[in-house]
Amino acid sequence: MSSPDTGGAGEPRDNFRKPLSGTLNLTLKGARELDHAPITARRPSSRQIVETFVSIKVEGNQLARSHPSRTDRWNEEFEIPVEKANEVEIVVYDKIGNDPNPIPIGLLWIRINDLVDALRRQKVGMETGNGAWVTAGAMPGDSPTNLMSGSHMGDSQFGYGGPVVPPPGGQQGGWPPQSTEGIDAWFAIEPAGAIALNLNFSKSRS
Repeated sequence: MSSPDTGGAGEPRDNFRKPLSGTLNLTLKGARELDHAPITARRPSSRQIVETFVSIKVEGNQLARSHPSRTDRWNEEFEIPVEKANEVEIVVYDKIGNDPNPIPIGLLWIRINDLVDALRRQKVGMETGNGAWVTAGAMPGDSPTNLMSGSHMGDSQFGYGGPVVPPPGGQQGGWPPQSTEGIDAWFAIEPAGAIALNLNFSKSRS
């Protein structure tokens, strides 16, 4: 990741950004090219099926969790209250059979201030046509070479890595209709793969 932006006094800009309160609306669509946990048994059985779920945390506290999926598709919507927070953490886990200990296989951090900035720029049209983020209409078949090295929305670094550019044609690939609001994009996750999200945030007035 690139070095943080700095303020006029040479301090990291994030030090001057206050935690935000409000409501995070997150639609978890699906993922691709994840580095799934290996099944070590010689003969796979029903007890060793890998199911993947996603945990959504705010400042380290889990506030939502997806249903388990064997296809890396969820299509779930969450409305998450946020109280004076800076970051949202999205963690992808694999659960193998009856093992009670899921294995973390992917991680994405999203700074709430950066999300709010991106939404504001989107609303006033400042992001139009600059290629900083793209729709999440496509599913499998996208080339991994389309992963962008950084998802700069204006002057903000938006989480780890950047959205994935879908192939020409905008095939929907089984996704529900794209929302007209929010940031609808593929985001690169660490250490491998990408996750398709729609993100929106409404700040509380108090």
